[in-house]
Amino acid sequence: MFGGIDWADRWLDCAVVRRDGARLGHRRIVYAETADPVGDYLAFLRTCNRTRWRTIPTAIEDPNILFAQALAGAGMPVVHVDPTLAARARKAATVGGVTKSDRSDAYLLAGMLRTGRFATVPVNSPAAQAIQVLARAQDDAAQSRVRILHQMRATLLTYHPAAVTAWRQGLRHPQARAVLAAAPSPRTAAGLTRGQFADALVAGGRWRTVADEAERLHLHFRRPALRTHPTVEEARAMEMLGLLADLNHACMRAEKLARQAAAAFTAHPHHRTITSFPGIGDLLGSRILGEIGDDPTRFPDARALCAYAGVVPVTWASGTEARVSLRRAANHHLRNALYQAAFCSLTRSPGAAAYYQQQRGRGATHNTALRNVGAKLLRCLYRCLERDLLYDESAAFPPRGRPDGR
Repeated sequence: MFGGIDWADRWLDCAVVRRDGARLGHRRIVYAETADPVGDYLAFLRTCNRTRWRTIPTAIEDPNILFAQALAGAGMPVVHVDPTLAARARKAATVGGVTKSDRSDAYLLAGMLRTGRFATVPVNSPAAQAIQVLARAQDDAAQSRVRILHQMRATLLTYHPAAVTAWRQGLRHPQARAVLAAAPSPRTAAGLTRGQFADALVAGGRWRTVADEAERLHLHFRRPALRTHPTVEEARAMEMLGLLADLNHACMRAEKLARQAAAAFTAHPHHRTITSFPGIGDLLGSRILGEIGDDPTRFPDARALCAYAGVVPVTWASGTEARVSLRRAANHHLRNALYQAAFCSLTRSPGAAAYYQQQRGRGATHNTALRNVGAKLLRCLYRCLERDLLYDESAAFPPRGRPDGR
């Protein structure tokens, strides 16, 4: 038997089908009418199979909702059905005037589980789940910080271009943000004294050569430049200050989440193994562990893990034609983390740098070579986690033989 659940904000539609496709039952569980929706669902399964109801797998589109997590915590097999595949099957099932409903969606998911091949949701430890939540939140905060930074830079270019070229470190630097808060417009920046620039730099965390930097900024913002109307300039400054407040909040949030993710990752048993790899620290390691998890039965081999990460290509063959392309269906969070790890390893691992140069010498692009380095590191990480070993440079990138073959 196979179960399917179509979830909503206020209720769950549960359905069970038999191996031959026969519909065995349907039940709607309303959150407001029960204190234990998981218990009600298990009672519904017992009415369908009194002896082996605990072996009935349940298909659901979002395994991250609280009900799915509680169901998996109760020891029931929960299977994730990709929403894109479910939407395609739903569209094909509603051809010919068939009406879509929550009940039919529940039966559809159960039928997809009966006829397809889907992997069960991994059973990771609570510590690994917490690391994934913190790492993804930090990644989202970092991306939000970049978006706000680009938006603020574009705004400054429209009325205050001198502020964009004033710092080599970029506008994200605390000193740049402190000076912009004190000088949001060209006229305000030109009117600041050296002492006021120095006070802003100290507020931004600078404590060395403050006078020299204040003198440089004082001369930089006093250079003749194009200016817009004072009223428009004031309005632009107010817009920029709003973006600056958002950028300060995004930077603070990203830094705080980075510390929390690193602290949670440090306490995990896999911390020692993952951080032994070149280029992988606490923050990057927390992202990798959060996406891989600590369920030892999740991936049957290293190739399955590389396919899940999207660092191995997929081959499409038809007749005499074959095409190798990037694997689109992958965990993009894990793939981005592996790209960063591969890039950082080039300066910390002679073997990784040599392997990268070897790939470039064969005509591979920069991204392709980095992806191959990431796949190499991921295979080594799989074996190290499987055997509880630390990274070994000679085993990961064995030295090539001499030209004479000896």
